[in-house]
Amino acid sequence: MKAKILFLSVILAAFSLASCGKVYRENYEYDAANEESEEYYYDIKTSKSAVIPKDGSGPVTGFEPAPNPDKVITFTEVGQRIFVKNGSVVNFIYDGIDPDENYVMYESADGGYYLTLTPKDERIRVHFKKLCQIFVVGRPDLTIIDVPKNLRYEQIVWTPRADGTWELRIGTTQRGCSSEALNELQKMRTKKYERNVPK
Repeated sequence: MKAKILFLSVILAAFSLASCGKVYRENYEYDAANEESEEYYYDIKTSKSAVIPKDGSGPVTGFEPAPNPDKVITFTEVGQRIFVKNGSVVNFIYDGIDPDENYVMYESADGGYYLTLTPKDERIRVHFKKLCQIFVVGRPDLTIIDVPKNLRYEQIVWTPRADGTWELRIGTTQRGCSSEALNELQKMRTKKYERNVPK
């Protein structure tokens, strides 16, 4: 009798293990299929557009791709750096890059801007070289600023942008520096807004 009970127990245990193995395999295969579909979702994704004004006053982010861009930039790796001339309209395509985890950092230069794909949580260092130079960065608290001796008495101005990034500029508008981000911010400061600002 004991031998029969022992035999039945062994058979039941083997059956349970086989069932668990089957469920595990099915769940694993389901999860693997989901992971593949998520990876495919991020393979190629068109994102926002950007307009670089002719006067180089600062890029303007569009929340939809432009219908007739001058240039289409495909980002394939973090840290990729591309030059765009002033007066250009560009669209971005992310190939194998998650656009929610990265942003486009802008650095003004003669005749245009350098665009660099940068992780949102990465600490960066910016080097000012001349008066009125503009950078667009992800977060002020992750930005280290280098100012040369010939610009050490100039004011550094932070301006929030509509896409959640920040414009960082050296030199005020009184010093002849223009800022598209500041112009956009002034438009939002309506009389109704000013009335609702806590005093």
